Order: sequence, then structure tokens, then C-alpha cells
Amino acid sequence: MGKKFAIGDVHGCLDSLKRLLDVVSPEKGDKVVMLGDYVDRGPDSRGVIDYLLEWPWEADLVTLKGNHEAIMGEAGMSDDHMDYWERVGGLETLGSYGGKLENIPEEHWEFIRGCEPYYQTKKVIYVHGGVEAGKSLKKQNLEDMAWHRFHDARAHLSGKLVVCGHTIQRDGVPSDKGHTICIDTGACRGGWLTCLEARTRKFWQTNEDGEVRLGMLKTSQRKGKGKKGMVLLAEDEK
Repeated sequence: MGKKFAIGDVHGCLDSLKRLLDVVSPEKGDKVVMLGDYVDRGPDSRGVIDYLLEWPWEADLVTLKGNHEAIMGEAGMSDDHMDYWERVGGLETLGSYGGKLENIPEEHWEFIRGCEPYYQTKKVIYVHGGVEAGKSLKKQNLEDMAWHRFHDARAHLSGKLVVCGHTIQRDGVPSDKGHTICIDTGACRGGWLTCLEARTRKFWQTNEDGEVRLGMLKTSQRKGKGKKGMVLLAEDEK
């Protein structure tokens, strides 16, 4: 059985994404689950979508929809929608397409429309924002799943681990509540882009400065004891 890797909010940080995948090196039989928010705020949203469409790895790719893909998808509906998108990072995204909405290729719109609200295995639910703890996945509001916040997370009735992004962990360290792990570590805000293997709690991180580090979520953190943090296994300079 292949490994399953989750990658958090990229936000246009193409260099970090490429370096991260080079470090993780997913193989045939593995699965890479992108948790959404490919666009906005960072330097190269267009390049991120192009990279995912071209996908140079033999591992299978799953792309989930983040709230920023939802916002981008609604930008052309009205001036108010466009204004909101621009205020939350859309200006940077438009810049990567030459400054005009009409420059965005149809295949990029198709990519955004084709992103799934969640992905699940026998033991893990992958989602951008989170899930309602007391509802089965079939009864969830699929749009809301991109907007839930990590600080509201509770154990899901399925008993499965939830892996999410969306809520920035400003210290650059993934946060593990035991039932839910958040791996949005602020890639577009001078932080890190994180890849997590949920089965082992091992993670890899890269940033726009070309730095790499490897860590493991602490057992004490998963049990709710001790300070939030990680065991740093390796760290490399650019």
C-alpha cells in the first residue's frame, strides 16, 4: 500500500511547492492530497495551477477546493465579488495572469471547478477547512467545508483523523489536537509550506528562501499534554 501525503495551503508559492515535492519524492502507488488554496497572496498562482495540471510525478494527485478557489470562482459574478477577491489576495493572482481576468485560461477555470470538497480513506478525512463533528460526510454542507476554522474543531463522529489547512499556524509548526491536524503554516506570509504523512505524523517543510526542515509531531501534543511543538529531525539551509 502506498503512502499518503497531504500538502497545505500553497497560495502561489510555486518554488516552495516544487522544492517540497522534490524532498518528499512521492512514488508510484503513493497519493498526494492537496488541501486547497493554490491561489492568492503569493507570487505565482498561475504557475502553481500549471504545475498541478502538468503533474510530473507518478504518484496519484487529489486536489481539494479551498475557500480562495471558491472566492476566485465567484469573482466574475459582480463588482462586489471582484472587489472582495482582490482584497483577499486576488490582485496578486491577477498579476500572475497579466492583470486581466480574461487572461485566465479555460483549463484553469475547469481545474478550479473540478476540485473536490474532501477526500477520505479508511482512517483519515482530508479537507481544506474542517468538518461538522456531529454530521456524517454525506450530510455536510460541502461549501462550508472550505471555511471551518481549526480552533472550532472537534472529533468527528466517524472516529477518523481530520487533516486540514485554512487556519494559519503562525509559529510555522503544524498543530495536532489528536483528532484533527492543521498544516497551514503560512507559506505566503514568510512561513513554511508543509507536507504531512498522517499515518506517522512525520512532516516536511520548505519556504521561499529555499530552506528545508523535517519534523515529527510530538506524542505529548497529540495527547493534549505539554507545549505545542515538534521534534526536529533535520534542517538544511538553501
